[in-house]
Amino acid sequence: MRRNRGSLVMRSTVLSIFVFLSGACSVAHADDSGWLPVRDQNPFVLGSGLPLLPSASLHAQGWSVDASISESNTQLISSTHGLLSDAPGLHVLFGAETRESRVSVSYAFSDAWTARASLGDEWIGVGFLDGPIQDFHDLIGAPKGFRGGRLGVRPPAIHVTRDGEVLYSLDRPGQALAPLLIDLTRTWSFSEHTSYGVSLGVKLPTGDTRRLSDTGDNGASISAFGDWTVFDWIQVGARVGYLHVSGNDVLPTLARSSAAFGDVYARMPLIGRWSAVLQFDAHGALYRDVPIFFGHAGLYTLGLARSFGAHSELLLGVSEDLPIGHAQDVSFLLAFRYRPGN
Repeated sequence: MRRNRGSLVMRSTVLSIFVFLSGACSVAHADDSGWLPVRDQNPFVLGSGLPLLPSASLHAQGWSVDASISESNTQLISSTHGLLSDAPGLHVLFGAETRESRVSVSYAFSDAWTARASLGDEWIGVGFLDGPIQDFHDLIGAPKGFRGGRLGVRPPAIHVTRDGEVLYSLDRPGQALAPLLIDLTRTWSFSEHTSYGVSLGVKLPTGDTRRLSDTGDNGASISAFGDWTVFDWIQVGARVGYLHVSGNDVLPTLARSSAAFGDVYARMPLIGRWSAVLQFDAHGALYRDVPIFFGHAGLYTLGLARSFGAHSELLLGVSEDLPIGHAQDVSFLLAFRYRPGN
């Protein structure tokens, strides 16, 4: 009897918390995208032009301006020796901090059609994350990898060699423009809780291959996505797509011409105007017969979103590569979205 009574109290408590959160927090709708603007910060991937995630839906003649900055740090040595019996002896050393700053402008021609252009800047050098990451690894007892001077050279250092032949090398800090990304999206809204869309995107090589802000190729992509609201308070979304590129000038003998990509997220309200976001973004390998750093990659992101009025939103996120070693080690995201008069 006591156990049944305790179980009843527990169920009542959980139900009360659920009702409180549902009433205290704003309801998510499928026409208001919950995606975090996460990107794989591996420069060899960024420069290839993987498309941006779907933007928030706009009403006819509405504008949206998104600004983001991502800071990432990696200390990695990887090789194909012993992994693939018929692969060349490829060796990768990557020790650097990277920063991508990007501004995107969207315009809705109608309630269904939206165009977007995005231009960014990429910096590679020595930043502030290496020490804190190393201290955190010490705290939790995790391996340091190649941090704490174990890389063998002073960052920034990015070297790709094959059987002693240098394919790419960068050993001093710098910055340059990142690729120009343009996309056109068609959205179908079946209700305030369900919407679907298709996007066509292009990538133009406006960056610098010597500074690794661009791989020098042209790209085109197609993707399909959906947004749904579950239980009137949890927002979820999914996207799948395909990227085709041609003309890679950074690693031309290793580059693939295509890669698939996919993304999922869930967004749920917290207290007041705050929401929590869980997101996973993955893509196929853009290079062949290479160490894991150039292979398929996935990013798991934990984020927070805070709305300001009806037109502005602040987005925060921290990403970890999963599987480990396939993307940038740790990335931090800060973004701001403004939709005047939408």
